[in-house]
Amino acid sequence: MPKPPPPPKTTEEKLDVIISYLDRMNRRDRWRTIGGFIRGMFSMIPIVIVVFFTWYTIKYGDQLLQKITSMAAQQAGKVAQQNAVTDFMNEFNAINQKLQVK
Repeated sequence: MPKPPPPPKTTEEKLDVIISYLDRMNRRDRWRTIGGFIRGMFSMIPIVIVVFFTWYTIKYGDQLLQKITSMAAQQAGKVAQQNAVTDFMNEFNAINQKLQVK
């Protein structure tokens, strides 16, 4: 453990020690202020993202809904067509087998 410096004797030395403490405190406060600013900027990023997506949804929401519904309708049509073809093929095969058995 380092030895503490000897206590200052004159008023000038005491003032110099006080000034050095104030200088260190000033440096520490400056870094704390910079760190707080950077932390504040990072904390605003989610808010900016939410505001942007809210604006985008309000501005282009109708187009998004149209695209979603048209894609859903196309997929439903494909499934219905596939089921209809499968049902038709099953019926055709059943009729064909009945005709071959006779």
